[in-house]
Amino acid sequence: MFSIKSKYHLYCIIIFFYLYLNGFLYTEQVSKLSNEIIAEPNNPKLDTTATPNLPLNDGEYSHYNLSVQLDEITSTLTGVLKVDFYNNDPVNFTKLPFHIYLSGMAFISRPGKIDILSVYALPSKTPLTYDEYPADQIMWIHLDTILEPLQRVQFEIYFDATLPDGGMDRSNSHGGNSDQSRIYKCAGFYPTPCVYDDYDGWNTDPYLLVGDPFYYDMAYYDLYITVPKEMLVAATGELVQQIGNELSTTYYFDPIQPVREVTFSASRYFYYDFELVNGVKVKSYYLPKSESIWKYNALNYAKQALLLFEETFGEYPYPTFNVVEEYTHHGGMEYPCQVYITESIDEWQYPQFWLEMIIVHETGHQWWYNLVGNDEVDWGFLDEGLVCWSTDYYGEINYGNWEYFQYPPYIDEVRTYYTYYGLSSKINVSIYETVNISDYYYTAYTKAPLIFEKLRRTIGTTIFLTGLELFYNENVYKIALLSDLQQAMESVYGSSLDWFFFPWFDNHYLPKYNFLECTYDGTQQILQLTINDLNEPLNDYIYSQQVQLLTYDSSGITHNEWIWINGTTKLNVSLSNKPTKVRLEYGDEVLVQLYSEYDTYIEKVLKKPIKILPIIIGAIVAISVIGIIIGGVVYSKVKKKSKPKGITPKGSQYIHPYRIQEQRSTQAQEIPTIKEEVKYCIKCGYQNQKDNIFCVDCGYKFPE
Repeated sequence: MFSIKSKYHLYCIIIFFYLYLNGFLYTEQVSKLSNEIIAEPNNPKLDTTATPNLPLNDGEYSHYNLSVQLDEITSTLTGVLKVDFYNNDPVNFTKLPFHIYLSGMAFISRPGKIDILSVYALPSKTPLTYDEYPADQIMWIHLDTILEPLQRVQFEIYFDATLPDGGMDRSNSHGGNSDQSRIYKCAGFYPTPCVYDDYDGWNTDPYLLVGDPFYYDMAYYDLYITVPKEMLVAATGELVQQIGNELSTTYYFDPIQPVREVTFSASRYFYYDFELVNGVKVKSYYLPKSESIWKYNALNYAKQALLLFEETFGEYPYPTFNVVEEYTHHGGMEYPCQVYITESIDEWQYPQFWLEMIIVHETGHQWWYNLVGNDEVDWGFLDEGLVCWSTDYYGEINYGNWEYFQYPPYIDEVRTYYTYYGLSSKINVSIYETVNISDYYYTAYTKAPLIFEKLRRTIGTTIFLTGLELFYNENVYKIALLSDLQQAMESVYGSSLDWFFFPWFDNHYLPKYNFLECTYDGTQQILQLTINDLNEPLNDYIYSQQVQLLTYDSSGITHNEWIWINGTTKLNVSLSNKPTKVRLEYGDEVLVQLYSEYDTYIEKVLKKPIKILPIIIGAIVAISVIGIIIGGVVYSKVKKKSKPKGITPKGSQYIHPYRIQEQRSTQAQEIPTIKEEVKYCIKCGYQNQKDNIFCVDCGYKFPE
């Protein structure tokens, strides 16, 4: 239920109807087409047999005239590709390779394929020989002349194509008529010329299940598509003309500017919305079942993304842009002037969130893949990394959060990747060099955009965005490398960025910092630090980045500074008091290897300051106590040893040794008594020898 809660909403409604009634905003839903002529009303018949004209841009691009007819019963295409091939490489060619990708795509019961029927030189119509390698999805056409640099050759290829079933891959026929869900999606459906470069020569990579195996030069296209009557077609380029009869309709599409390839999708059941945005005809095509999610929303997301990216990166030079619902296991797929979004998001949680994110992502590919191309096999991270960053920039501009579309945030995944998976993660590698499927998607879709964001935060947003704009302007319609992006950034930054690009794109492991030294000089009041990277021996280049340094004492933070760490780094910090601990705080900015996304710092605890006076006093007291105890023990032992003989402690059973000896002698035998001189103690009466000075029994001292 919708209700007007404020004057603001009322004003919006009034403005909406004003625009609608005056033709500024146009939306339409159709299930079938008329036979009206869209353009060129004085040319009622399409001439699809004519030899293509030379390109408009000083002869710098090839030109392809592609005509196909769809059989909806067999899901097949019959086609002719007229080729005006321009050699823009400094090499002579006697044969040319073409991709025939359909046989490599996923299917359930009907595999896709492209069958080459014949090849003829133009204008002579002389047959040319060719070799097909379906297992490698490649064909070679042998020319009847040597193609020299900056020269052209013309020929035509007749072919049949079968669309795979199953609704899983980039090209298929899927869905049913009973529920109005059948779509014929055609991508990689025709022989597509390979690219020659200085690194690989001819790039004849087969269709790959990992990443995007597409690598094409720019070319002009004229695209003619014949489909059964009442079937709507969304395709690369502007719909220049359509002609129909009782059985079929032929559409003519022209992208106007060079593109890397063409695609189309056809269905009897498409609805579409339309709006003119800065002179670009933006359309969204969707099935009836998805109307509640797609209607107006898809068009609005595409519009916002197109406007933002055109303002940020550079001009979108084409007259049309389509967003089309598809069947696929991919979330979406990019093609020039037309992108596809999976219909399965209807069943996902938060479908509007995913619809927006995928549309914005695929829209970004119009700049990074099409207008600025790259080898998606060897450097697939370049366009995907830039597009993911662009998608997150859209989230920042529209929702105030660069991590809006990230779940989980890139930084949490990147910093704990080695901990959880035990894998290195070098970005600058080809698809063939990645460890596994997940490793490619991680480096291209997660780590690469995070590194681009780190570059922005390192050199500043203004420099970064200006560098991207320069990168676009210098490489539009060309094939770009990572080094071209670096060069553009350096031109704006004003100095070399080797220290950033080399380690972050070519190292295998993130830095792992450690306090090698942490001492405080109280005399000079200097904290001396040495910080090293434990992973430095495993990498080719030394990392340089800023890290937050904090020092603490019992009162809290005593020093807060962002420092540069360049490999093993030594620095002195002036502190009036000795800190209790020193910390490197990583927060959400610093890229390092972590054990957990929650442990975002390392710290070193310093020994507490030693108080000398209490220790001295304590030592004196302890020594005194010990001395007293020892003295008492010694005194006791000495006293016992110096006690006069015959003195018996009170109450004891002491018997003097002499008495014992006397008793033993008496008991042993009868000894004749010998009368000796004796004297008796006047105190105890004990009989003592005359010479005794003391009484043996009581210790009495006899008078002299």
